[in-house]
Amino acid sequence: MTMKRIGISQEWLSADKRAARQAAADAAVGRETVQIQVAAADTRLRTALAYADAFYADESLALATLMTHHAAEELDASRARLASATGGSQDVLALAGASGVSEDEADDMRQQRNAARVAFERWVGQPPDALMPLAAMEPPPEAAYVAAHPTVAAMQRDVDVARQAAAVTASNRKPNWTWEVAYGQRTGYADMVSVGVNIPLAVAPGERQDRDTAAKLALVEKAEADLAEATRAATAEYRTLLGDTQRLRQRIERYRAGVATTAWQRTAAATATYRSGQGSLAAVFEARHADVEAQRKLLALQRDLAKTLIQLAFRPLTAEVAQ
Repeated sequence: MTMKRIGISQEWLSADKRAARQAAADAAVGRETVQIQVAAADTRLRTALAYADAFYADESLALATLMTHHAAEELDASRARLASATGGSQDVLALAGASGVSEDEADDMRQQRNAARVAFERWVGQPPDALMPLAAMEPPPEAAYVAAHPTVAAMQRDVDVARQAAAVTASNRKPNWTWEVAYGQRTGYADMVSVGVNIPLAVAPGERQDRDTAAKLALVEKAEADLAEATRAATAEYRTLLGDTQRLRQRIERYRAGVATTAWQRTAAATATYRSGQGSLAAVFEARHADVEAQRKLLALQRDLAKTLIQLAFRPLTAEVAQ
């Protein structure tokens, strides 16, 4: 029998299957969205750290330049004493060496400052102008930090995707029905219209569908275990950074009160004594050296604290994405 046939065939999905597939697609979109936000958060963090490095490099260079200026003054004063026969050549040579060391340190800090500015320009796209001090920052709560941690947020989306994939696989245990309508034109016979429904019958579902579902459920368990591990790691990271913040703040307060302030007072006292004609210029120079070294140490502690606070403030994702 020769026949020309044309028809329409359509697979029918239940509402549960359509909802499961839609949820799986939404979960995949959510995961990709979080990946974009993870990259943005990493960029913010690196930019903030580069800014801190550039700012404190400027401050360190200013102190190194001040140290060089003090060394030059000491060398000039020593040469004047040598010319007036009140000083020795050994003092001049020693101070000349110290002046050379100070100039070398200033050149090294200048190089570090240029490198820090280049690193910052790499993130913002233009050379930085005058850098302002960093604004005060407070650590976020532990729960907010952990929930918005990039790794935790990404793992949470992986769990969602794995769960929805398992739901889709479980729904496939019930086969889809197919209906069709066709019109056939036969030669030598009457034309024919046919309507059909295809209902697949699953054979040995335990050997196929159940195994596929079990495999997907195992992936869900793995994703949940990875999420639990990421949560523990983020919690430990937060507590470590918070402990470093508290420790650095205590050290800064203790060093400022016990060392930096004392060094500044010593410089003021030595200068006043020298101006009254009762002190020596060497004592003034020694006090100024100690004062600058104390400021450099304090600056290093402040830089470490700023970078620690930046990690606490800029590593998490934004609140909208973390939800």
